[in-house]
Amino acid sequence: MKPLNKLKKIVKKIKFYGSAYECSLCLFKANQFLDGGLYKKRKHAKCPICNSLERHRQLFFILKDKADFSGSKSLLHFAPERCLMNVLQKEPLLIYKTSHYDKNVESDYHYDIRAIDANDKTFDYIVCSHVLEHIDDDRLAMKEMRRILKEGGIAFIQVPIWPSEKHATYENFDITDEGDRIIHFGQFDHVRIYGLDVLQRLQQAGFSKVEVIDLCETLDEKAIQKYGLRNFGDSRDITYVCYK
Repeated sequence: MKPLNKLKKIVKKIKFYGSAYECSLCLFKANQFLDGGLYKKRKHAKCPICNSLERHRQLFFILKDKADFSGSKSLLHFAPERCLMNVLQKEPLLIYKTSHYDKNVESDYHYDIRAIDANDKTFDYIVCSHVLEHIDDDRLAMKEMRRILKEGGIAFIQVPIWPSEKHATYENFDITDEGDRIIHFGQFDHVRIYGLDVLQRLQQAGFSKVEVIDLCETLDEKAIQKYGLRNFGDSRDITYVCYK
């Protein structure tokens, strides 16, 4: 870490140190979490030290519960978020690999998630958070992730979800203007916004079991508040744990 960046981090730790919040990734105890979000800001969303968001902290809790890193297991992380990558790559026995679609970004692989250049049954675990909403053929991407999982493997998948259970997945490939995509899908580079029927898409991709986890429905309010797990925006944070 460069000296100036190291100094800035020290200053942040002094400024934000407290007891009201705790990040499940970097373990920093903070007096507040920062607002986060690309457009409309969400309250208490971002860790001031590692920049984790609600979905990242939820996902890490679930990974710790569902994944076994005690043996020589392999994990492929699509479009890896720095806050998660910093923690996972420190697991001493985990064979941790990353994949960025952009070849200008340093990564172990540069897979096209719709046609992954890897053998069948290669990885024990896959992490794919907020990627599929950018992909035109998401159903093919889901099938490809299942293909490269080993038998008994698990894919941890997150996508933006309508807050209302009444909405089905909405996509319209005729919408290409970035401004129109913001209006329709919530972000300039999204091609759909998912409803809870994403569960059916994952099941149709061939996963033997798909577990739907929303920690805000299972943890007590004190823990939700402490770890900043609630999304105060226009989408729900749900993790789909997909078994092969």
